[in-house]
Amino acid sequence: MLVAAFPWRRFLGRVARRFVEENFDQISASLAFTTLLSLVPLVAVVLSIVAVVPYFPSMVEQLELFLARSFLPERSAGMIIEHILQFSQQAVKVTAVGSLVLVATAAMLLLTIERAFNHVWLVREKRSWWRRARLYAGLIVLWPIVIGGVLLATSHAVTVSLGLLDEPGWVGRLLFRALGLMIAGLFLGGLYHALPNTRVAPRDAAWAGVVATIGFLLLQQGFELYLASFPSYAAVYGAFATVPVFLLWLYLSWAVVLLGALVAATLPEFRTRSGAEARP
Repeated sequence: MLVAAFPWRRFLGRVARRFVEENFDQISASLAFTTLLSLVPLVAVVLSIVAVVPYFPSMVEQLELFLARSFLPERSAGMIIEHILQFSQQAVKVTAVGSLVLVATAAMLLLTIERAFNHVWLVREKRSWWRRARLYAGLIVLWPIVIGGVLLATSHAVTVSLGLLDEPGWVGRLLFRALGLMIAGLFLGGLYHALPNTRVAPRDAAWAGVVATIGFLLLQQGFELYLASFPSYAAVYGAFATVPVFLLWLYLSWAVVLLGALVAATLPEFRTRSGAEARP
């Protein structure tokens, strides 16, 4: 499939039409609300698992920086992460029954995301409970360790290499930002490939991961501009302003993630059309 010959206008029109006609804005709002309820239990479960891994503090620090650079608004990232970690560390101290509730709440979030992705790919068949349990366990247990380990290793490599050529300071900041965006693209592409209950081609998931990462980058810049130009939330809510800002950010973030999923789901359709039109 040649990039120049690809019908970009019809493709983008198809993605935009599906987003509007199938009410993905409402799905984004539902996912944002579910995430707000499930995020602290999910982080608590992940922290309790990652705590048994060597270099745990360094890994958590790298994950914090990764979230701040790639997925959160810069002005509020530090405060949001601080509150989530504080609540999650309290949640880790619960009893065995409470731990089961935390795991069930985290699984509820993944189940909601899976249903949304299946809707994007128009999949009606459900996974068996055993396949679903294996998938969710892999996402909760393995993904944070893999992402944290990759971040720790690459960050160490970049830090060691900086200064060898007496480069300016902005080179290091650019490298760390590019590193965060690259890993964010891999993370999102992995979700698009693994979570829907259908076969998603790795190249389609990779392109969707790139699109969603660019969407997050633009969203960060736009959100920062809005907060700087229209500080109405801080004036109205005061110290409580982080909550509505975070909820709005979750809604817009899920809209970006779902747009990326629509890109991955629509690409095969247009690739087939382009191939059919190219054949005599």
